[in-house]
Amino acid sequence: MRRNKVLWTAVLVVSIILLIGYGIWEVAFLKSRYNGSYNQGYNNVGMMGKWFSSNRNQFYNTEKLTIDQIKLEVNNNIQRYASDLEVSDIFVYKDTDYYVSIKEKDTGRGAMEILVNPYTGQTYPEYGPNIVWNEKYDMRNGYGMMGGTARNNYSRYSYSRGASERVNKEEAVKAADEYVKSNISKELSVSGTGYEFYGYYTFHINNDNKIVGMISVNYYTGEVWYHNWHGELEQVISDKKE
Repeated sequence: MRRNKVLWTAVLVVSIILLIGYGIWEVAFLKSRYNGSYNQGYNNVGMMGKWFSSNRNQFYNTEKLTIDQIKLEVNNNIQRYASDLEVSDIFVYKDTDYYVSIKEKDTGRGAMEILVNPYTGQTYPEYGPNIVWNEKYDMRNGYGMMGGTARNNYSRYSYSRGASERVNKEEAVKAADEYVKSNISKELSVSGTGYEFYGYYTFHINNDNKIVGMISVNYYTGEVWYHNWHGELEQVISDKKE
């Protein structure tokens, strides 16, 4: 009896060791296979409703999609939202998901901002102003939720105006430029290049005429919101001539 008990105890211990070893191997394999540095889209898929990737091989890609593939994925998704939309700017980042600005074909005006996983093509709403301030393409209405820390990344500027009066582009550029110089670096500047969305502007931040980031300004309140969730910018692909 004692011998049987020792035998079964040994079997149980060996089984537990094998199970733990397999679990560690599986985690390491999946992290290597799917590149854990680009799982931002996966973490948000449950909150994004109709935003998803049409790429059936999205969990097997070990190389980044081409820009043409990214455009195709994005256009396929935004057409499900509205037919009068198209890709405008694509910000290619080294270690984070790509940023894509979407505009209306007829008006040329900014419609929405989205992020794209460069390995899977999965799309989901950009954080911050795109979700909180967008008046026409409301990202809160079943199309996304803002991360818990993003809401704190802005600074309030006060203006003496009525609720229906808008901050014009010149005022917005000035507020954004003052913010980056005071809070980020005096070497940076905001010239006004970018888009007017419904409820806010998003401008490019420049360093010696090179785009290095983005910042948004609410055109009712003058609130400034710096996009500090992106990584190292490698390239900007744009169809907009300014």
